Order: sequence, then C-alpha cells, then structure tokens
Amino acid sequence: MLKKEYYCLVSGLPDLFFNENKAVINSLVLREELKTILSGKDYELLKLLFLQFDNENLLTLYFNRRKSFQDSGIISKKEFEYQLSPENEVIELPPYMQQFIQWIKKRESKDLNTEVENILHALFYEYALQTKNEFLRNWLMFELNTKNILTALNCIRYGYELSEQLIKVKQNNNVYSLLISKRLKHEYFEDDLPFSEQIFKISETEASLIDREKALDKIKWDYLDENTFFHYFTIEKVLSYVIKLLITERWMKLDTKTGKSLLDRLMNDLKTSYEFPAEFSLMK
Repeated sequence: MLKKEYYCLVSGLPDLFFNENKAVINSLVLREELKTILSGKDYELLKLLFLQFDNENLLTLYFNRRKSFQDSGIISKKEFEYQLSPENEVIELPPYMQQFIQWIKKRESKDLNTEVENILHALFYEYALQTKNEFLRNWLMFELNTKNILTALNCIRYGYELSEQLIKVKQNNNVYSLLISKRLKHEYFEDDLPFSEQIFKISETEASLIDREKALDKIKWDYLDENTFFHYFTIEKVLSYVIKLLITERWMKLDTKTGKSLLDRLMNDLKTSYEFPAEFSLMK
C-alpha cells in the first residue's frame, strides 16, 4: 500500500537547525494545523509523540504534584480531571493509562517514586511500540534504549540498583539483558543501538550534565536525518520534523545566557576530552 505524500506540507515547513534555539513555529500550533492536513491514520501516529506530556500530566494530577500542567499533551486538564474523578465510573483514557491506574489502585503505597514512574513509562512504550510504522517504532526503541543505557551508566557510577531504575518492555529484552548483567561496552550494543559508540563516549566525558544532554540531542538529530534521508514527502518526514521541533522547544526554555554559550562550551569540553569520529562532528 502506497503511503500518502504531503508535498506542499513538507515543502512549506520552516527550516530547523540544531544549533539555533529559536522558534520557527509553535509545536501546538503546528499540531492543530496537521490535524486538518494529515490522514486520520497518520495523525494517530503524530499523537504518539505528544503522549509523553500526557504521561507527566497524569502523574501530576493523580499524585497532586506541585508541578504545572503541560499544555503540550493531547488530553486537556479538564478531561483528565473528569477521567480521574471518583464520580467517573468508566475511565476513557489510552489503554496503557487505564492499566497503570488499575495497577496503582491495587498498590499498597500511594506514593510517587521511581518504580511508579517506570511502570507508566514501560506501559507507554509497550503500547506505542505496537505501531506498524517502522520509522516511528525504531525511533521509540532508539529513544528507550538510549535512556536505559545512560541510566545504567549513572547507576553504576553512583551505586544505584539497576533493576529498580531501568525501563523493561518485551520489545527491548536484548538491550535490557546486557544492561542488567552490567555488560556496559558499546561493542555489545552495536547491533541494537545506532550511534552506540558516540552515546557511550558522551556518558564518559567529564562535561557538565547540560552539555552532555545537548550532545545526546545532537545524536538524536543525526539519527532522524539518517533515517528519513529517503523519505521525501511522507509521514516519516513530518514525524521527524515534529520531534526536532520538540527538541528545539526544550532547549528554548533555557535562559538566554545558557542557551547562547551552550554549544561553545560543549564543543570546547569535548575537544579537550577526546576526539570524536568524523561522522559525529558537531560542525556538520
């Protein structure tokens, strides 16, 4: 079956550049526009990218966290509050959220901790990874495996128990098994994780946390470019663009001084720490 192509849409999207933290279009505005342009099937794929905000909102409202509600989610605050209210007898939320709520209600402790967050994230990934879109499925797996590797390396560094911190889903069993057995060398992950060598090198550098985060986002940017190279006007190109836009918006929340000096510091730190392979050059 041929995929629908969005010639005018893709051609008209403003350019995004990794090293420019400036707004070209708001992700919520773009999402509303895409709702009228994309096919129903393709818009459902797009929604998966925004459920991460709904996950945070679910935790915020259910556990009464002192944290602002994120408007970037698919589900409104009013709808969330109604769905979670005692008078609502039938919860109509995404299936994985329903599973999470059923699990948390049976749990003795009602406190929010890492275990609770990881259960929600695991249920989300198992749900989202069922998508039939290969690009999106591979992206989600890449994102999850990267998170788990960085978490594992930090656990080893600071003495935390791996099994309590990693997110396990049935689709990432190989990577999870390597991590839980502490086989933490990039060579073991090359078949399952693109850019594994670069990811491990970043985790080992003495650069600041924020600089390492920036370098990791550069890897994600390069991953998206590489995996949409032959997708010219299809939904894959649109999804990649939205992911990049969300990355850009995240960095725009930094204060002006930090945002301005971030890349300069990053490049200086990494140059003095080790030499990047040519394909990972931040000057691309």
